[in-house]
Amino acid sequence: DVMSGMWTILTSPGILITDYVALANLGAALVNAGILTLMALAIAWIIDAKFTGYLIAGTFTMMGFAMFGKNPFNTFPIFVGVYIYDRVTRRENRDFLAPYLFGTTLGPLVGQMAFGFDFGIGGLVGGILLGLLGGFLLAALMGHVYSIHLGYNLYNTGTTGGFVGTVVYMVMRGFGLEISPAFYWSTEHTGFFAILTASLMLVLILLGVVWGASWESFRKIVHQTGKLSTDFVEVSDLSTTLVNMGLVGLLGLSYVLIVGGDLNGATMAGILTVVGFGALGKHLRNIFPIMMGVYLMCIPNFWTHTAPGPLLAALFCTTLAPIAGQFGFFAGLVVGAL
Repeated sequence: DVMSGMWTILTSPGILITDYVALANLGAALVNAGILTLMALAIAWIIDAKFTGYLIAGTFTMMGFAMFGKNPFNTFPIFVGVYIYDRVTRRENRDFLAPYLFGTTLGPLVGQMAFGFDFGIGGLVGGILLGLLGGFLLAALMGHVYSIHLGYNLYNTGTTGGFVGTVVYMVMRGFGLEISPAFYWSTEHTGFFAILTASLMLVLILLGVVWGASWESFRKIVHQTGKLSTDFVEVSDLSTTLVNMGLVGLLGLSYVLIVGGDLNGATMAGILTVVGFGALGKHLRNIFPIMMGVYLMCIPNFWTHTAPGPLLAALFCTTLAPIAGQFGFFAGLVVGAL
């Protein structure tokens, strides 16, 4: 089942919303997550990256999205594209950790071209070339995109990928290539994922406490605005950062369970991304108002709290945590609602 499921994952377009648990099976989704996490750590080791909040955030984001659209095939060409840009500009390889890890947000470009249009071997080659181009453009543009939001959006590389993906999509439509929408959303494994996630968060907290986390260091974290890039490993220490990661993860998990939502590949991607960025800008004080803004906006019943859109919004829009950190609780409610 795992092997056939992995083949299904590797040969899928991977566009939103593709929950690999629903598309393939639970075992294949978890194996894919393990492989992608090891790939992220291997990249960090190869480029001799420093152990920072960026590395932690990128690794956990890769782990989460490996159940929600990323796989070894659609991410590898992006790695190579970033490497080519690195060689062209002759900059330090370790400076490109963020585009290496977060740039895999463009994985669906590779998968869609390779498998979404039935182009055969031509589509496979075209997908790989698109991945190379996407990785190259991401590395070149992400610094400029930062100047648009000035650090108030923690998912800077994701935003850059949004621009690149939009342009590619428009070009595809211009040539008459229509992308079929996808909606794979599993509902039967909420209990399993709840136990798995809660256990992981408690392990993070326990490790932090055993390794010397302190209240004084935690206060340093929660009094940061969280603007990119606020590296909590450097602001405080690794042990206290692990405690913060566990706490924000428990908050994300609690939100999904309290509103009665499903835990699956998609929502796990959201929770694990929140956990990762618990080392790079997110803490309880600046993400809680954002999530409450989403919750309150759903009360008039224009949307239901458990629908995929609002549920994923409550998790992923915590990218705007620095706004709540800088301007206060009410500002966080407003941007969450928006």
